[in-house]
Amino acid sequence: MTAILYYFSILLGFLGSLMLPTALVALSAGNLELAESFLLMSGLIGFLSGGIYFALRGQEREMVNHQTFLLCVIAWFGLSVAGAFPFVLSDQLSWGDGFFEAASGLSTTGASVFLSLAETPKAIIFWRAILQWYGGLLTLVSFLMVLAPAGVGGMREVHSRLMEQSLGDDIWRSFSIIRQIAAAYSLVTLVLAWLLILTGLPPFDSMCLAFSTISTGGFLPVDGTLGVYDNSLADLVVAFGMLMGASSLLWHRMVVRGKWQFLVEHRESYIFIFLVLATGLLYSITLFQLAGNASVLPATSALRQGFFTAVSLISTTGFELRYADVTVLPGLLVFSLAFIGATHFSTAGGIKIYRFGVLVIQVADEVARLVYPNRIRAGRLGRPRPSMQLLNGIWSSLILTIILIAVVAGIVTFDIGQLDGGIIAAVSSFSNIGPLYNTGWGPAGEWPSYFEMSMVTKMSLAITMIIGRIEVIVLLGALNFRFWNR
Repeated sequence: MTAILYYFSILLGFLGSLMLPTALVALSAGNLELAESFLLMSGLIGFLSGGIYFALRGQEREMVNHQTFLLCVIAWFGLSVAGAFPFVLSDQLSWGDGFFEAASGLSTTGASVFLSLAETPKAIIFWRAILQWYGGLLTLVSFLMVLAPAGVGGMREVHSRLMEQSLGDDIWRSFSIIRQIAAAYSLVTLVLAWLLILTGLPPFDSMCLAFSTISTGGFLPVDGTLGVYDNSLADLVVAFGMLMGASSLLWHRMVVRGKWQFLVEHRESYIFIFLVLATGLLYSITLFQLAGNASVLPATSALRQGFFTAVSLISTTGFELRYADVTVLPGLLVFSLAFIGATHFSTAGGIKIYRFGVLVIQVADEVARLVYPNRIRAGRLGRPRPSMQLLNGIWSSLILTIILIAVVAGIVTFDIGQLDGGIIAAVSSFSNIGPLYNTGWGPAGEWPSYFEMSMVTKMSLAITMIIGRIEVIVLLGALNFRFWNR
């Protein structure tokens, strides 16, 4: 348990340090009281995390799978609780709503209980954005240091030498890998922010959008959609950022290092790009047809809106250029794309393309075996053939996910009285694409907003957002009382 507390203190301390730039934003806006609150919270969190860190620094820090699972659960839930303090102490939200907002930000879901941001202090808007940025980084670290080495959901088969150890096997090498990831992640964020500033967007909005874009989150610094800026160059930068955030970190690493053989074999990223192109073309054609003629929506504008919507949907970001653009395609197709998500080792949500591809290969293999019982067929996704252990892991994860979504959908449906709304809310929360629920599927006012839901429903959705990040199997593994009793 000492190792778990040691690593959690580091994560908590980093969260506290993010309150310092937020305090500067409050100072620049002339809100001295809010700046003092952020400085006080940063100091208290720093004192607590620093005390735990130095008290446990000389203790044993090696962990086995169940302990890393428990660290994941404690980190995601604990950091969500800590991230809720600014919302509550600034008198913006209640404790329940504050936890929902913090969990939504940290899990990069983008579902919000704020009805309007017009009167919301800039520091609170910035805090939501930087929470998403931290959540995206935490997602990558969770994949690399915990989920992939443990083979959760079949990920052992797709990780490279970068993930051949778990957190605790070699402390300094683990920290070195995390520093490399954080440095690259920060650099890309700064580049996106500068590009957005160069397109003419205000610096504050550019920074918040960069945080939300690279983390594939859905928080905007303004009310409405991204179309309120009416800036086609900014739309292009945001779309590029979403592509970067939703494509595999391993793929980026191999591009930088020139590992061309691995690039050819890493088919998941190419499938992701193909899905974006195909879905974008479908959206563009549909939007152009719905407009009626080119004078209402020019072909170039239809292409821009269509491909932006496709990137936003498949990357599980949730941005829109125009309200309800995502709903012009059949609902089942939209939900399926959101549920699948993008690639492993990215900040996107969903079950991931690799798992879905392996399941499709197995289903096709089983059908072929029924038709041709004596046929020998090699099912592959890339070079390695999916093993039985991999298939068992993926099917287990999928079945548990479906059960979770069914239970949460039932809770939401009981609250709002709409089955379709309950299903969309549950899928949106698990796939970490919260804005999908609020994008106009039915008549205006038919579904209540997140703010209007009961506290039980909000807590259920917030927990689902976090589980979407840490995996259901990780939660069950952390709660394996037989292991802890031993």
